[in-house]
Amino acid sequence: MQQGFVDLRLNGDHSGDESFWPSFTDIMMVIVLIFMLAMVTLLVKNIELVHQLRDSLAAERAATMQAHSTTDINTQLNMRLIRLEEEAAMLRMRLINLGEEHSRSVEQLKASEQQNSQLKASLHAISAERDSVLSEKRALESSSMELAATLQQRDQELQKRQQELALQQQQYQLRLAEIASLKNSNDTQVDRLSKLEAEYANLEIKYNKLIRPARSVLGKHVVLVRYHKQEGRLFMEIKSPSDADYVPVSGTELHKRLAGLQKEYGKKLYVRIIFPDDSGLSYTEAWNLTESLLSMYDYYYQE
Repeated sequence: MQQGFVDLRLNGDHSGDESFWPSFTDIMMVIVLIFMLAMVTLLVKNIELVHQLRDSLAAERAATMQAHSTTDINTQLNMRLIRLEEEAAMLRMRLINLGEEHSRSVEQLKASEQQNSQLKASLHAISAERDSVLSEKRALESSSMELAATLQQRDQELQKRQQELALQQQQYQLRLAEIASLKNSNDTQVDRLSKLEAEYANLEIKYNKLIRPARSVLGKHVVLVRYHKQEGRLFMEIKSPSDADYVPVSGTELHKRLAGLQKEYGKKLYVRIIFPDDSGLSYTEAWNLTESLLSMYDYYYQE
């Protein structure tokens, strides 16, 4: 009698051949599982690639929208810059007209002052004449009615002249008030023009930052130009890398030297303008000097 379970298989001698098929089935199942795992892995990777592609497309669309937005902003800034330039030109013309009106008003004021001086002299002469006439009247009042009538007529003429003098003095005061009003208007227009020029300068700087790279001294030949004013006279100094210190020059010498440097270094010439704290120059004078000099010689404004 055997130990354990009874062997119920027929032909017990062929048990080794029958055990081959379950092993083969297990192997095929393992292969199928490996294939399914590989397919799942590929599907997951494809899903990740699809997500990455969608993210890339979304980022590209966002970048396109941002580029369009930047283009619109640049267009708006260009339009605003053009409007500000037109307003600045109109204000310059208005300032020129106001300057001419101011000159005419000053001339009128001088003429009025001269006329007032003449009137005062006439008043003194009339007062002296009146005093003389009054003394004559006192002396001759009792002697003749004809002289009395003459004196009365002279008194009337003197009163008319005094009235005319008072009217002229009133007109002179009115002219002085008009001139003061014109001066205030001129000062207001000058302040407005200065503010617009400052706003124009800021907008131009922002515009240049948006569409062009910033100025840089990297790889450039740097030349320093310094301005200051003393007793109403403008002084200029220049310093090249080869100079030990600033060299005083006249306006003609400054332009001649900068033209030579521009011819030698071309688009590598970097002009730096310096205004000391006690330069004595107004903002408008400094801006005009900077703009004219940089536009003629600096590399950044030649491109």
